[in-house]
Formats: sequence, C-alpha cells, structure tokens
Amino acid sequence: MSFRLGGARALPFLLALGLLLAACGGSLQAQNGTGGADAAAGATPLVVSYSNLTPDQWALWIAQDLGVFNRHGLDVDLRLVESSTGVAALIAGETQAGALGGSEVMSAAAEGAELAIVGSLVKTYSFRFMAPQSIQSVADLRGKRLGVSRFGSSSDIATRLALENLGLVPNRDVDIVQVGSLTARIQAMESGAIQGGVVQPPDTARVAKSGYHVVFDVSDLGLPAATSVIAVRRADLSSRRPALQALVDAIVEASAIQRTDREASKAVLARWLHVDDPAALDEAWEFYAQKIVPTVPRVEPAQLESAKAVLAADNPRVASFDPAQLIDNSLMDDAAARGIGASPNGQ
Repeated sequence: MSFRLGGARALPFLLALGLLLAACGGSLQAQNGTGGADAAAGATPLVVSYSNLTPDQWALWIAQDLGVFNRHGLDVDLRLVESSTGVAALIAGETQAGALGGSEVMSAAAEGAELAIVGSLVKTYSFRFMAPQSIQSVADLRGKRLGVSRFGSSSDIATRLALENLGLVPNRDVDIVQVGSLTARIQAMESGAIQGGVVQPPDTARVAKSGYHVVFDVSDLGLPAATSVIAVRRADLSSRRPALQALVDAIVEASAIQRTDREASKAVLARWLHVDDPAALDEAWEFYAQKIVPTVPRVEPAQLESAKAVLAADNPRVASFDPAQLIDNSLMDDAAARGIGASPNGQ
C-alpha cells in the first residue's frame, strides 16, 4: 500500500476499505501453511491476521502448528494481511483480532477507530543494524544513506530512535530513504544505493554471508517497542470476551513455549520462513528468547510512546493522543492470574 497510515485522511480510507471488505464477505485469503491440527468439535471460530513473515509473529505460528489454539477451544483461521490492510480488516469485522504494528493501530485510534491493544508479542525492537565492512562504527554512518521499508514503519521508527540514542540526528547526520522490503534493502546495499539498514534474525545470517556485519544491535538499546501487538475491536471485549480470553490464553502459552522449547520453536520457524540453516535458526531462537519475547505479553504505554515520538512530527492527532487509552491488559492479567503459560505445552 502506498499511503501512510496515520495521515489526516487515513481513517476515512480505512473505514471505506473496511466497509468494502465487509460487503465482499470473506475476501481475505488464508495463507497459514498447514493450518495446525484439526479443530475439535464445538471449537469457537476466530479469524486472526498477522502482518508480516517475520519472527515477531512466531508465537502465533507456534499456537497454530502445535495445537495450542485448539487446546483452548479455538478454531483459528490464521491469515497473512499486512498491517495497513489488517487494520481496515479488523475495523470491518473481517477479522476478530490481528497481530499488527502498534504504530498503525495507534494512528487509526488517534483518528477515531474504536480499537484496543490487548497484548504485545515483543518488548523491544527486534533488529540488528547491518552495513558493509567499510562501515565499522556508528560514527562511520555520518553522511550516509540508510534504508527503511517505508516512513512510519517499524524499521523506520527503530532506525531513527536507535540513531538518536547513539548520537546521530536522522535527516541531518544521515539520510533516511524508503526502499521497501528486507530483500529490497539488501539489494540497495549491494548496489551502493544505501549504506546500511536494520535486519532481523534469521535473515541476519543470510545477509552476513553476503559480506555485511552487525554495526550495532538495536535490541541492546532496550528501547520499548510495540512492533507486533494483538489488537481487537473495543466492542468485542464485551461481546466476544470468552473467545478473546481463550485467544490471549493461547498466545501466553505459545510465548512460553517459544522461550523454553528451543527445538520445537525452531521447527515451527523453519517451516513458516522456509529456512533450513541450523545456525540461522539457532541465532533467531537465542535472540528472541533472550531479548525480545516478554514473559507476560502485556503492553505498556512506554512501548507506544516511542513510536508516537516519531509519528507525531507528521500527525498532530497522534501528537495529542494518549497511548494509555488504547491499552487493555485485562485479558493478559486474567491469564497470568490463572497461571497460563507457567507449564508450557499443557504439562
């Protein structure tokens, strides 16, 4: 999508798209691989979207493939719908929940969308900044062109905040340019169009084989982030509460499996991302289990404040929006109080 979610006309567009999706009746296509185990009789159907084929969505894939959703009485139709379209699908009721970028959800809420964030799959930015061997330090980035997928995206926000924390001012000390997906960023680095960009494991191993190295690890900066949150319609917190509670319970359990069961988690990631490099899978698991995945997938206002600091420069409605009003941790707190996830795999 070429529009930037969060602009002044973003919500009318989302609402129009949402109404169109609803009128079409089931227009989204499932892209969920095997789809997990067969649903048990009487399971509650839910359509859940995820926004990218990146490990930020890992817990959802574990829940699907290892039957965690089924164990919690759910028949989940898990669909790949990129964040911008995913917000519209959620507004329209085409999906009942989505793993979406927190910045996109906040931008829509600032424009009036009645959404709530009920959890987060990550606690900080899951990126490492990579560059050619000619760049050995952060200081070497001065005057260079750095690539992000698009302005306002997680890669853009992470890049800008990390540079500021490391003493460089974006668009003064370095140029930030939109180049598209990770594949496009790699191609732009190889052609010399840009001199660096953020990469997520396990792709870091592939990029390293092309001669690039990690200049700094964004996750080491400890910046609160909400690059993959679980969003729902606020009205559904009442009308669909038992189903949403079961969904959250399943995500909490799957997150625990992700942190504690190395081999099972790697097998799931290998299938969804089509990765067959054992070293890359090991790097990804260690990175996410040790640095990225929260013990309890609550979301805190600070995780949205970091994105707000960047988005507010172009959107006055985001600038005046209080991220705390978007958050509802009641489902996560209920799951934690019942000890969900304390014994992964239901053991």
